[in-house]
Amino acid sequence: MSDYYHHFLSSMVGVGGQPSFNQLDGPGQISQPSIVPMGASPVSNPYQSLGYFAGFPEPVMFNAPKAQRSRRKSAPGLDHIKHRRTRSGCYTCRSRRVKCDETRPVCERCRKGKRECIYPEPPAPKGSGSSGSKDSVEPSQQASPTSSRGDEDDEPEQDSRLDPIMDEDEDEPESAISQTSAPNFPLRRSSTTSSFGRQRVMAGHRHGSETPSYDGTKSSSPALSAGTAGTTGPQTPAGLHFPDVSTVTTPSRPDWTFLPHELQFYLGYFYDNITHYHYGGVNDADDFFRSILTSMAIRNKPLLYAVVGFSAYHHAMKNPNGRINEFLQYYSRSVTLLLECLKKTEKYSVGTLLTILQLATIEEYLGDWVNLMGHQRAAFEVLTHLFTPQSVMQTPVGRVALMWYARYDVFVGIMSSFGTLLSQEWFSVPVEYYESRAAAEPDNVGWKIEACSARLRLASMEMSLLIARGAKHEITEDEYIAEHRRLSVFFGNGRKTWDPALTDAACLVNELAGNQKPNPDDIVDPFAPGVLFRPPLFASTLLTCEYHSVALMHGSQNAKQLTEEDRARLMEHAYAILQICETVERWPLSPPGSLIILHSSLAIAALYVRRDPRHHMWIRRKFALLETLGYISPITMRMRMAELFNDESCIRWWLPNDEGFSPLLQNIRAIADERNAMAVSTQRERLQQIRAVFSTMQVGHDDADDKGSAQAGVSGKEPTA
Repeated sequence: MSDYYHHFLSSMVGVGGQPSFNQLDGPGQISQPSIVPMGASPVSNPYQSLGYFAGFPEPVMFNAPKAQRSRRKSAPGLDHIKHRRTRSGCYTCRSRRVKCDETRPVCERCRKGKRECIYPEPPAPKGSGSSGSKDSVEPSQQASPTSSRGDEDDEPEQDSRLDPIMDEDEDEPESAISQTSAPNFPLRRSSTTSSFGRQRVMAGHRHGSETPSYDGTKSSSPALSAGTAGTTGPQTPAGLHFPDVSTVTTPSRPDWTFLPHELQFYLGYFYDNITHYHYGGVNDADDFFRSILTSMAIRNKPLLYAVVGFSAYHHAMKNPNGRINEFLQYYSRSVTLLLECLKKTEKYSVGTLLTILQLATIEEYLGDWVNLMGHQRAAFEVLTHLFTPQSVMQTPVGRVALMWYARYDVFVGIMSSFGTLLSQEWFSVPVEYYESRAAAEPDNVGWKIEACSARLRLASMEMSLLIARGAKHEITEDEYIAEHRRLSVFFGNGRKTWDPALTDAACLVNELAGNQKPNPDDIVDPFAPGVLFRPPLFASTLLTCEYHSVALMHGSQNAKQLTEEDRARLMEHAYAILQICETVERWPLSPPGSLIILHSSLAIAALYVRRDPRHHMWIRRKFALLETLGYISPITMRMRMAELFNDESCIRWWLPNDEGFSPLLQNIRAIADERNAMAVSTQRERLQQIRAVFSTMQVGHDDADDKGSAQAGVSGKEPTA
């Protein structure tokens, strides 16, 4: 792995591990950054960028922070004073990753910033704790990891020291890293000397050898891998042989009873509540996320803590008394373990790739696209090292990993106008693979769903490539127009080219329970028949929404030359997206996570609806709902939407009077906003000026837009020319 990712992970260690108590226990301090005055155009022309209104960050060049190191050097004629590490600074400075002068009772930084200053309790005398393994705990019978854990004399003393603050010109030793990742809440120590996985596995009758290893090796015991070092055999992609787990009998629920109780609890919650929709996948025929991912996680520590952290995050969001440290401790532990593994070996495994992708997903939910792009760059390096476009399609693990990564690659490529990192072959080979499987098994609708999804992904990649080449002036205007027209034909055909099995009318939802009349505040009819497909074709609902959003993005490329007919067609796509989102929300049988997967389509459609208070409030309620589900909107995106809505109040929260803005959401918002600010500040010296993504997209207030959109009232009918 390149040094950039080591430095990137090192900069993240401590960000989520020890947040300040005032962030954990009280409402977060929501900042109100200054924005462009309402009514003033933020740029010099009326044609705005989609990346601008999405709050997309400037592209980050992830290299070693040489500039910052040189900044700390002494000025000529002055003696350089090297600051030593400290483990006794206040929690607030630790969470902000700044130097604490340790002045008590209030340090100088907290005094100047008027922040709450809390110091850790002095560590207990050495030897007072039990001698059990650091990472092992006894499984217990509590229903929740946050419940009481019994007598206090069973609890070991916890090291309350905080992570050391390093100078930027220092390398962090592995010993320091290994000491910083203990969970915040007290854990029981096992009397055995084993670590995770090396504990006794006596529950049930299944042995470790009965469960396959999905990262290219097989293990005779359920011992957890420390990370990436378990890969054997040739390092080239052609030499890797991954077992096809679809041919292996896997229990419906993996056996993780040998793990500590807290991890068992969150893995169980993940299995029962998290779906592929939470990961942006429209289909999961191999039950990858519930069965395969969790099976791999219990054998790979970094992946285990990343998956558990994601589960703990969603559990906290559902819990009225949820606390953010329920997931932060696991997130930080995963980052630390991954960094340790990457420092120890240059060998990659599929577990390494999935860990990076899971951490990227957590960053996405926190609205931190700067850190997400750091993980994306690393995932690209590992993916292309382990696989070729052909070999990645041979196993369910490879196919899902490619889908998982490609989703980020396409989004970042479009928003940054840089194009995708993966070449076109990585997108065309899956289309060929799924179409061949669909032809060989004509009765298997799953292959047809995957083929349709792959074609949309390929079209999105080609659109991303066209935007990038046009922005870099690598093609002539005639070549650009010709390629744009070719893609227009594809999008113009709509669902006409889909396999008829994907639009079977027998699977349409024609009646929704409850009130059959729209509310006055509805901008579409949520009870209109034929909007959704019921299982097994619910994926067709999501594919339809994705088609409308990609077609909307493509059609907006020539915004300067749009006719009234073109504008009406764009608004048809926008209102079709809004109707799907509303109906998915209202339908009582919608699968968990199915509204979250529609978030990007909703954000795009928001730019093309009628601009009046009723439409704006409808959209704001949808954004608020997504955040209550855990999908946080970045502060930059909220600022852009404040400009679009001409209302600064939605920077703090989408709804008036803090409706639905729970203390937990305020805490997450505060930490997410600060993490975004720190990430941008840290990387600012290595940024390039972002290229306008949709420099020709017109999203300013325009009477022409209102004329077409006015036709899409609560009747639910899409606007027409």
